[in-house]
Amino acid sequence: MILTTRQFQNLNQHTLGTIPEHLQILFNKIKQEHYEELYEQEADGTASLENDLRKVLEAFRPGKSTVSHLQYIWMTLILILAVEPTLQFYNPTSYLPKKIINLIVLWIGEISFNLIENITISSTIIDELVKEIFKDAESYFARKKGVNYQSISEALDVFYNALRVLNYDQSVEAILEILYDCLEGYAIFPGSYGRRELFDWWLLEVVPASWYLLPPKSFYVVEGLQNKEEIKLRQTRLLEKISSEIWYPVLREIGYNRKAQYNTLLNPYTPVIKFNHSIDVKINSGNNFNASSNARIINFPENTLSVCFV
Repeated sequence: MILTTRQFQNLNQHTLGTIPEHLQILFNKIKQEHYEELYEQEADGTASLENDLRKVLEAFRPGKSTVSHLQYIWMTLILILAVEPTLQFYNPTSYLPKKIINLIVLWIGEISFNLIENITISSTIIDELVKEIFKDAESYFARKKGVNYQSISEALDVFYNALRVLNYDQSVEAILEILYDCLEGYAIFPGSYGRRELFDWWLLEVVPASWYLLPPKSFYVVEGLQNKEEIKLRQTRLLEKISSEIWYPVLREIGYNRKAQYNTLLNPYTPVIKFNHSIDVKINSGNNFNASSNARIINFPENTLSVCFV
């Protein structure tokens, strides 16, 4: 089953308003806090941003590790899409961000359609991309004029830690590093102004969206970019397309067989990630799904390739 645009929008609006109770309680507490790390004048030093970030991330742990890992990777995808414009601004010719985004998208599909415990990714792919991050850093820093070294370093660090998130055992620590670079660092924007707004976007939109594997209700793009609306539209459409592909397979815990297309991953000129669909779907009875039978709910022929543009 592929969601129509209207179905998907209704689903998004509904699920983001029905956060699990344990997360809602945590949100209500954290919303009242003020943090020195976010340059809030009301902060009195009693609240620790790192501790509260960790509490939110650990709240994803009670479920199956495959599902919580998928949620972590989904959160990572949203965050690196928010950081991508920083690297694009300083070096529009670099293909590195797209390569890593492609990998994240591919791995979301790999986990979603297989739901296998402790699924691992080739260390060769990771090593190649890590080497390229260091190489790309040199090309950024070689552009002496108008370069903000902290912005570039921390934006590249976000993409490095995005690779670490693909290892479930490292995912929480890696996301904490990403959040540090974004919320306290310059990966998304420099300076102290607007830190609480960015934090609230993460807490109240990105976290619920990650729980349900949906796009956030709004996509964060820093003010001042000439193509701000174009970026928001492009990133939101990407997330909507991927989410509509994986949402039912994950929630219904579908066993899904697909051969990964790794051979195109490191080709920067390849603009697509392909998900190869199986048609036989098992629907499990449970909340919101009053069915317990085998059904065919994907509306295209067996082994059809659907495409997510990156």
